Amino acid sequence: MRKIYTLFILAFACSFSYAQVEGTWQIAPEPNSLAVGPGLGDFSWWSINADEVIQRSCYYDDLFVFRADGTFVNMHGSETWLEEWQNGGPDAGCGAPVAPHDGSNAATWTYNDNNRTVTLNGVGAYLGLPKVNNSGEIDDPANAPASITYPANIQGDRMTIDISFGPGFWHYELVRVTGTTSVSDITEDAFTFSPNPVSDELYINSEQAIDVFTIRDMTGRIVLQRKNMVINESIDVSSFDSGIYLLESRSGDQQTVKRVVVK
Repeated sequence: MRKIYTLFILAFACSFSYAQVEGTWQIAPEPNSLAVGPGLGDFSWWSINADEVIQRSCYYDDLFVFRADGTFVNMHGSETWLEEWQNGGPDAGCGAPVAPHDGSNAATWTYNDNNRTVTLNGVGAYLGLPKVNNSGEIDDPANAPASITYPANIQGDRMTIDISFGPGFWHYELVRVTGTTSVSDITEDAFTFSPNPVSDELYINSEQAIDVFTIRDMTGRIVLQRKNMVINESIDVSSFDSGIYLLESRSGDQQTVKRVVVK
């Protein structure tokens, strides 16, 4: 009986910790929310200051979304902060997200309560900065790893990450987007669709052009993606397997996610 009770307590504790991660996060818009140094808590190499936070406003609105179904997505809107190795230019600055760090690849997340680590699986999925991983810093988008594990200290609506990349540690401070546990909680009703359920043609209606429209299955895999969609458009889903799919639209900073049943 004691063994069963202990297992129950452990299961509850793990599920609670998992729930702490679930939701939508962003880098805290404050000094030292990005920092790097030779040791834990040592930011002597570099840390972001208040002016740089403002300069990188296109980065500080990026979202890191941990869905309840175990899928993960990076959401950037139309622009994010690009370093020289991403934009191919002499200077860093705001620009359109660059694959594979643009949220276009399917990704999943897991949380290890014993080690207090978050692991992202999927090429291009990341927390904090896209160049940093467990083996170092990449200087070419083509070298993005398939998996990254982050030590994560979560206290309420704040997540602190200190990831070793070899010569030192990168430090990230993330805050939960208040009151959200899924993408749909933070988005507006940017488009409508019909019918639902659908078996042949799915009709999408929007008040504005859609930058990127994505359909994912419930594993997070992209089954269809269109860019620069017109306001009213139809999509043939007759070849889709029966099941539930996620419809995602992105127009500028506006993100919307809905579910449709294909029969």
